Amino acid sequence: MVGVIRGQGQASGGNRAIGLCADMDALPMEEGNAFAHRSQNPGRMHACGHDGHTAMLLGAAKYLSQTRKFAGTVHLIFQPAEEGLAGAKAMLDDGLFEKFPCDAVYGIHNSPDMP
Repeated sequence: MVGVIRGQGQASGGNRAIGLCADMDALPMEEGNAFAHRSQNPGRMHACGHDGHTAMLLGAAKYLSQTRKFAGTVHLIFQPAEEGLAGAKAMLDDGLFEKFPCDAVYGIHNSPDMP
């Protein structure tokens, strides 16, 4: 799934585009806790932070779409099946960068060991 946000600023380098990418798949395992924010889908769990990655990309999407204080275009790339190593290939095979050309792509990833 890809979203597109166009900025309202002017740039001297032309109409450049970047991609912001986050994985969004869950793992096939039961969540072993009782947190209020636990998975609502039995047998599926975001054990390694993909829900956080998706939340960060959605936060960037909200901010960028509300402010548009940038020049060029941002492609928001929500990648499925990252853990199975098939999602990126499927998106590339489907023509991701032909449909949404990017000058650079940045992966959004958390680091739980950093404060």
